[in-house]
Amino acid sequence: MVYPHRAVAGLATDQIGPTGQTSWASQPDVRSKPRRVMPLTRRFEVSYLASNGDIDDFQRVAPATPLFEDAFSALGRGALISTVDGLTAVEDLLPGTFVETPQGPQQLLWIGSMTVFPESGELAARAPGHEPQKMVRVATDTFGLGRPAPDLMLGPRARLLFRSAACMHAVGAEEAFAPARAFIDGVSVIEISPLSPQKVWQLCFAGQQTYFANGVEVESFHPGFKSEAMHDREMSALFLALFPHVESFEDFGNMHVPRLTAFELENLRAA
Repeated sequence: MVYPHRAVAGLATDQIGPTGQTSWASQPDVRSKPRRVMPLTRRFEVSYLASNGDIDDFQRVAPATPLFEDAFSALGRGALISTVDGLTAVEDLLPGTFVETPQGPQQLLWIGSMTVFPESGELAARAPGHEPQKMVRVATDTFGLGRPAPDLMLGPRARLLFRSAACMHAVGAEEAFAPARAFIDGVSVIEISPLSPQKVWQLCFAGQQTYFANGVEVESFHPGFKSEAMHDREMSALFLALFPHVESFEDFGNMHVPRLTAFELENLRAA
């Protein structure tokens, strides 16, 4: 089922370009007032497990900001997810599937996806200040035998599990999630600038979970603590509308594993 686009701050659906991205409508050209530059927007796709057990899906246009993109861009096409029925490519997963985690099988409630576009072309011309979205490729056996296997392509917002006694001093635990880009070394973990549009995905469960992609521990989507306090009511409502299985930020559940920033991870690994 495809839901109609929600009206967002004057954005009309016919303003959406062939790439699925557009800039919000600017204010009318009134000479006494400067034109206001509005944020870039992006088309997001959602598939979720409804309360009656059915699988529903829809597409919406929303701001291309970290709040939204964090929820949709962890895994590249072909990432193999460990499920109770064996390895399944992320593009073939369905809500309701039981995914393997360190705490045992967890039911997948929500799958989100979006498209990452090349740096050049229409997007660069229309939004020169927009940060390019880049992928991260992790070579086979980078983190140990079979971790990953085979090579793993990650989206720009992926977070990977980092284990080290040094974490205890930073976050009070021996493991934490850190941005995948923080592991880039130019040899085994490299940054990829896509030459063509690339679809990326993220998974959501009840609470923060650790799932396995090609044998590597990846963080499921969770908005993090105090997310609601960092955004106004309108933006929070627009964001929550992309998650029909929750009604508030608290409904995303607990976070059992802390997070490190890329800067914090760099300092820990250098110590």
